Amino acid sequence: MTCIVAFAVVIGLIFLCRYGLKFLEPYLLRGRQTPNLAVVESVAVDQRRRVSVIRYGQKKGLILTGGGNDVFMGWVDGAEAPSTTPQPAPAVLPPIPPHS
Repeated sequence: MTCIVAFAVVIGLIFLCRYGLKFLEPYLLRGRQTPNLAVVESVAVDQRRRVSVIRYGQKKGLILTGGGNDVFMGWVDGAEAPSTTPQPAPAVLPPIPPHS
């Protein structure tokens, strides 16, 4: 009987903590809000590493995370962004004949 009561008390405490965290969450996160910083896109390189495009204000940057350390690869200019329209394949040049 005491085991069932103890189990009910533990379950009740879990639900109370859940309610308390929902109530306190806006106050806890108030100092950490950064509206100018966002992750735009993230791609897995392998099982441990990811390349992420971040946005800070109007700038976009590349970050490589995972592995031994994290690396900021640099800022990306808007002019260098890849276009969404498919590009035609480059023409193949004929082989150059050997000189005799």
